[in-house]
Amino acid sequence: MKTAVKARGLTVSYDDCPVVRGVSLDIREGEFLSILGPNGAGKTTLVRALTGIIKDVGGEVLLSGKKLHEYSRREFARSVSFLPQMPPVSLPFVVSDIVMMGRFPYLRRFEMEKPRDAEIVRNAMRLMGIEQYAKRHLMELSGGEVKRVFIAQAVAQESDILFLDEPTAGLDIAYQAEIFKMLRDFNENLGKTIVLVTHDINHAARFAGRIILFKNGSIAEEGKPEDVVNEDTVRSVFSTEVRVEYDNGVPYVLM
Repeated sequence: MKTAVKARGLTVSYDDCPVVRGVSLDIREGEFLSILGPNGAGKTTLVRALTGIIKDVGGEVLLSGKKLHEYSRREFARSVSFLPQMPPVSLPFVVSDIVMMGRFPYLRRFEMEKPRDAEIVRNAMRLMGIEQYAKRHLMELSGGEVKRVFIAQAVAQESDILFLDEPTAGLDIAYQAEIFKMLRDFNENLGKTIVLVTHDINHAARFAGRIILFKNGSIAEEGKPEDVVNEDTVRSVFSTEVRVEYDNGVPYVLM
């Protein structure tokens, strides 16, 4: 399996305080990877460095074997989508316009969208079950519906790699499970590489193929869920007492 993203010695500091400490990792094409860890571990900073949002980094990040700075913004956006933890809900656009923004990497300056762009946007909204909200503003939607709008934008962007930072944060259990199932579908049926930051270790264990446990700016453990999610490791990373049980071989954590 080819490597989609490669990081070597990745370091990020704020005010001379290291937040990501010499991280090296490979993200494989078609992988569903979840990154978990306690608050302040550096998970979001890591993802922002991997996607080039943070520029002042040490070490090296390669996308399909090419350094990030060698990509134009348009070229990079055709390869990578990023969904932040708190998407902007005050944008003065209706849902269909926001999803259409995913097509900007394919349009020249001042070029109007083409019929194919409109069809891709309709398909993305239909896939996320939000076509009925096409002419509504974000502030009229629930938190779960807003997250689906921005995932639809990422789908419309047609990038091969989706980075998502806490896409289920603040959502009820039904929405959490729904979004994880949708992401698994993108991964399995559309071949998308999914990199997901989450605090939900049980959903990560159920849906992801590989888990990275991140602590103090470094990778504490990584591997398949059944190899990583065990009582000793979870206690060590999260500094709390837990019990791990299994459902058809899938581990789940009880407090």
